[in-house]
Amino acid sequence: MSCDGIWDVFMSQNAVDFARRRLLEHNDPVMCSRDLVDEALKRKSGDNLSVVVVCFQPQAPPNLVVPRGRVQRSISAEGLKELQSFLDSLGN
Repeated sequence: MSCDGIWDVFMSQNAVDFARRRLLEHNDPVMCSRDLVDEALKRKSGDNLSVVVVCFQPQAPPNLVVPRGRVQRSISAEGLKELQSFLDSLGN
C-alpha cells in the first residue's frame, strides 16, 4: 500500500516487481518499504511518499520465471537490399 507519490513514478506492476526483487534479496518488509521510497526519490517523485509492504507469509516470495514468447521478425526484400547496401558502404 502506498500514497500517490509512489504511483507518480512507478506503474503498478513495476512496483510489485521491484518489491518482489527486494524481498528475494533480504525478505524484510520494512527495508523493502524504505527501498521503494528511496527508489521513488531517485526517480524524482515530487509528492509525499508513504509505503507499507505487507507479507502474508514469513518466507521470501518464490522466484518467478516468466516465459518469454518468441517474437518472429521479418524484413522486406527492399529493406534487406538497403541494409546490405549500408553494410557494404561501411566496408569501404
